[in-house]
Amino acid sequence: MKVSFSIKIKPFSVNKAYYKNRQLTQEARTWREDFLLSMQRTEVLQQMQSLKKAWQPSKHCLSVSYDFYYPSEILYTKKGEVSKRSMDLTNIEKLVQDNLFESRYNGREIEGVIIENFDIDDKFIVSLHSQKLAHNQPYHEILITVELLPLAPSLQS
Repeated sequence: MKVSFSIKIKPFSVNKAYYKNRQLTQEARTWREDFLLSMQRTEVLQQMQSLKKAWQPSKHCLSVSYDFYYPSEILYTKKGEVSKRSMDLTNIEKLVQDNLFESRYNGREIEGVIIENFDIDDKFIVSLHSQKLAHNQPYHEILITVELLPLAPSLQS
């Protein structure tokens, strides 16, 4: 089973997310709330619920893919090189992944909305693919794909 949906939001770098003792900055908390609220669209919730219903930790692991779409003029410089404004790929994966999978966000209330996410420990992710892509839109967008994979036959209970 595979689900795929997009969130229109600018990626947030983990480098800007924390200050002393790994406390989230106010800007990072606001970004997290915006991301989590964006996940509460009916079509996204239906996909998450269908994957969660099929999920069996003794039989499955996860493959996850993130396509980070940037406006062309932000991803590339005028010389056609990758811009510094596009952020380090591994630094923008972390907060997206935490929002998608961490149980502490599932059931949290934000602006009167009860948040739902995958609520699956991200230790089950065995394959992770990310890429930055340009598009001719004036906004950022993250295409998220999560696929259930069978555990290797010798590892299944």
